[in-house]
Amino acid sequence: MNQRPALIWDFDGTLAYQEGKWSGAMLAAMDELAPGHGLTLKDVRPLMSSGFPWDEPEKLHPELTDPQAWWAFLEAYLMRVALALGFNEDQARRIARQVHHVQADSRSYHLFPDTRATLDRLKSEGYRMIILSNHVPELPQIVCDLGLTDAFEAVLGSAQTAVEKPHPRAFALALETLGNPAAAVMIGDNPIADGHGALQAGLQPLLVHSSDKSALFWHCGQLCEIPALLASHSFSTER
Repeated sequence: MNQRPALIWDFDGTLAYQEGKWSGAMLAAMDELAPGHGLTLKDVRPLMSSGFPWDEPEKLHPELTDPQAWWAFLEAYLMRVALALGFNEDQARRIARQVHHVQADSRSYHLFPDTRATLDRLKSEGYRMIILSNHVPELPQIVCDLGLTDAFEAVLGSAQTAVEKPHPRAFALALETLGNPAAAVMIGDNPIADGHGALQAGLQPLLVHSSDKSALFWHCGQLCEIPALLASHSFSTER
């Protein structure tokens, strides 16, 4: 017997995007608080390539499930980056705090043009959907502010669950929240966190907005292509 699979969605880079992401927010904070600093994204990005909780996904982070603790950890990291870029301690502290405000603000995120229509179509066709994302503690509110909450049964952010993709426990939590459906597809843009992580958890990965072309994953250039792709495949009741 075939059935519609449950859909597990990534958020940032999949349903919505942020100009410049964390490095862009860092540069914008520097521009605002220390104009004339002379630095560019090329200076910032190498220093922000590691240090986030999701850069060590093999570890669980129960100590960071409190939003204040999560942001204290992140601000300390952002301060170290700012100090390494040559700012003094007071400047670094203010820059870290400004990045916090930007990343927690729903106005920093923009839906892709076909996000809402695609979700509406999939929901009308009977797909059950959930968000599973490595993200800030404010993710549920961001999703709400963007008008997407009604499409999903739950929003699971790593800052709440203490586990980041591609850790198997992240996918297990999503499946448990959905009542352990017989079939599920992970839709995301990251070939490691969303792609290989899903494969290891026994899920079908579908990458969108990604340059990865691995035959291990399904691929869609745009979200609006997803309903047709799903309809073209059969799903077993045994996962």
